[in-house]
Amino acid sequence: MTQVNSDISNLNAFFQEVSSISDVIRQIKDNINRVDELHSRSLGVINEDEANKRQLDSIVSETRQLLVQVKDRIKKIEVSNLKVNPGDLTVRKPQTANLRQKFMDTLQEYQKVEFQNRQKYRDRMERQYKIVKPSASQEEIDEALDNDDGGQIFAQSLMNSTRYGAAKDALQEVQKRHDDIKKIERTIEELANLFQEMQILVEAQDTTITQIEEHATQVQTNMEQGVVHVEKALESAKAARRKKWYCLFITIVLLAVVAALVYYFFIRKK
Repeated sequence: MTQVNSDISNLNAFFQEVSSISDVIRQIKDNINRVDELHSRSLGVINEDEANKRQLDSIVSETRQLLVQVKDRIKKIEVSNLKVNPGDLTVRKPQTANLRQKFMDTLQEYQKVEFQNRQKYRDRMERQYKIVKPSASQEEIDEALDNDDGGQIFAQSLMNSTRYGAAKDALQEVQKRHDDIKKIERTIEELANLFQEMQILVEAQDTTITQIEEHATQVQTNMEQGVVHVEKALESAKAARRKKWYCLFITIVLLAVVAALVYYFFIRKK
């Protein structure tokens, strides 16, 4: 299993984690292609090879674990982004969004593959049911395919079939395919839940990060306004000091003039 970076608070660790998660997503994509191949191989034979079935179950299970791992690691990055400084957040935000989108695209790709194979299995089962009961209506076929007791419905039709040999083989395959479809539907449901969880995460994190960015912008604006106010205060203080010195100079000049007049008219004439 891929080594998970426990500390992604600094940019170097962040980029290493993004690269590591991207590698896992590529592995998931390879697994999806392999799942599709194994489904095709299963559909290409009447009696599915047990080795092929075990391999398919194994890779589906492995892919499920990798998907959950990636989801949790992206969540951890999103939480970490809320604790970094605005400068680092500017760098991390587009990287995280790109990683998140790649993961969500992969989920949708996997869903598409499973939907397509589910339909192929249904088409195969429908053909087998018509072997058992050629006169079956589409409504009757859909009921048998969608019902959890579809095998029992096929068995009842088998008892009434005039083509017992072919119908018996068809019944066995239908029962196996019915189980395969249930597994696929379970995978599709899990993928849908993961995708929905990621959408909720996107909305929550985008709202929070926007609030942080707005707060940072407001702080910067307040700081800039504060600098302007300080500069204005300094200018006012300088102007006040200049006025004080002007007044002091004028006062000194006036006192000097008064002193000179007193000396000239009163002291000198004596």
